[in-house]
Amino acid sequence: MRRTILLLVGLCLLSACSGGAEALPTSTFTPDPPTKTPTIEVTMTPEKPVEIKITTEGMKDPYGVAVNSLGQIYVSDMGSNRVLVFDAEGNLLAKWDKQGSAAGEFNTMGFGGLAIDANDNVFVVDNANFRIQKFDKDGKFLTQWGSEGTDDGQFVRAIGIAVDVDGNVYVTDDGNPFVQKFDNNGKFLMKFGGDGEGDGKFKHATGIAVDPQGIIYVADYETKFVQKFASDGTFLVSWKMGTDINIKGTPEGIAVDSAGNVYVTDYDLGRVQVFDAEGNPLRAFGDEHVLDNPFRRPTAIAFGNGKMYVVSQSGNKVSVIELP
Repeated sequence: MRRTILLLVGLCLLSACSGGAEALPTSTFTPDPPTKTPTIEVTMTPEKPVEIKITTEGMKDPYGVAVNSLGQIYVSDMGSNRVLVFDAEGNLLAKWDKQGSAAGEFNTMGFGGLAIDANDNVFVVDNANFRIQKFDKDGKFLTQWGSEGTDDGQFVRAIGIAVDVDGNVYVTDDGNPFVQKFDNNGKFLMKFGGDGEGDGKFKHATGIAVDPQGIIYVADYETKFVQKFASDGTFLVSWKMGTDINIKGTPEGIAVDSAGNVYVTDYDLGRVQVFDAEGNPLRAFGDEHVLDNPFRRPTAIAFGNGKMYVVSQSGNKVSVIELP
């Protein structure tokens, strides 16, 4: 299914604007009717992580998740080409769902994530428009950048996105094996990586996270490695997903907690694996063979409100995990 979606995204060759800020169009914020509410369902016993399932009518193949300073939860609903906004209790607040290639619109978001900076600006991967779009927390379009191609500042199949403490934006690209770094308004700053399976190289980079010290972690879906880089892109260390605990896995989303531990979603095995900053395994949540496992093809992970949020593509839900 994943490869089919990526192929379809690659075929949608719509042009996109590049460069700096654009004139501000009408906001894409659309309040949801109060009669439509998510389902909140506790599905795990107290001895295990408590999972609360957030779903809403029409969610299809969600991918990215991020939480802002107000506790609001943003989900990229790629199958419906929109961003959904929830409050901390899981109530649907808004849908950013205008379709197209104009500023503030989305077209075939694909396996694209989203990220939020310290000012609660939201950065969205607009996959088939070959661009990144920046909004304020209420959905007001601010700027965009990118176009189709492999040159600096261009994208083929942008996927993962992260923001550091200085507001710089990092983007992975499944069709262009580099991590690109931009300032907060889209000015290209640097890139690192290249095609390959060795240290510092990528075959299918997906999830990306940056810790408060500027250390960058990148998951590679194809090689099964998680790699760690210094803030200037210098390779530091890598580890293969699940090797040390005798379980092969497929890394997808990635996040770093306040203690510096690295959380990685395992797309194929339905798990979240936790490592220290050097790649030593610490613990794992979930298992595809367990009946009440909340994770089914988990794609992204984020922290906020003192909880862990995990998106599952299969089942179309966001799991809110109270860690023991």
